[in-house]
Amino acid sequence: MIYGLIQAGEHGWSNPGAVLEMVCGVALLGGFFGWERRLSHRPGGQPLLDLALFRLRSYTWGVILAAVAIFAMFGVLFTMPQFFQGVLGTSPMGSGVRLLPMIGGLLVGAVSAERIVRLVGAKVAVAVGFAILAAGLLIGARTSVGSGGLFIAGWTALVGLGMGLALATSMSAALCELSPERSGVGSAALQAINKLGGPLGTAILGSVLSTAYLARLVTAGLPGAAATAARQSIFGAIAVAGQIHSPALLISARAAFAHGMDLALVVSGVIALVGVALTVVFLPKVNASKAPKQPAAAKLPAVVAPV
Repeated sequence: MIYGLIQAGEHGWSNPGAVLEMVCGVALLGGFFGWERRLSHRPGGQPLLDLALFRLRSYTWGVILAAVAIFAMFGVLFTMPQFFQGVLGTSPMGSGVRLLPMIGGLLVGAVSAERIVRLVGAKVAVAVGFAILAAGLLIGARTSVGSGGLFIAGWTALVGLGMGLALATSMSAALCELSPERSGVGSAALQAINKLGGPLGTAILGSVLSTAYLARLVTAGLPGAAATAARQSIFGAIAVAGQIHSPALLISARAAFAHGMDLALVVSGVIALVGVALTVVFLPKVNASKAPKQPAAAKLPAVVAPV
């Protein structure tokens, strides 16, 4: 299913191979859950995944909210490295350095999450985290070709802060009511489900960015092969502009990508606002500070790894 999502983001949602992979993935998941349910009702059966975990509202909604947070976060992880390198012309190392404010905010949010939960409770902490995340993403949607480094560092740090608080607290809320013997399976299932957030975010946000980029890109007057290369990605457009010495194409490509990135960040911000609503309506009040203790970095592998 994840592979199908990746293919959809690369080749479009109507690609037959991507659709087939996603359908087969859903069918396999349905068969797996059906088999696990059958084992759980069989005398002496030992299912790999204890489906009783999902009867706990705190676990179910903690898992869902963590996946939503990762989904929203990929608006930054997917678009900003391309913006730094394609629009601003930085190196891959320079792009990584410019993401450090976000990582700093992420760590601050994750490390302070337990203290905030003790003050206001997990439900409020997750909602506040999503609200900060949404604010950072919507502010970031005002980024343009001429935006300064201080502005970009500020809103990416805000995104990281909200992400760290929302993700660490929602994951703790998912695990806090599990018994010690079920915490291992619960944590593994949580991580596996969270892995859907990244590919899903990349596929959907990539489609938004690509559509907006193509709508704004001016390729009139270019040879067929050059126009095709320019429409594939901003890096293709930069290469074509260098080969044919066309400053106009370079300016058009950079402006078109910035526009597409801003729309993708708006979609990510809306997803974060949906996270606020889901938290307020569905996440029960739990004592997330009782979750199994683990280092802050261990709570965030799905975010830190791709960065």
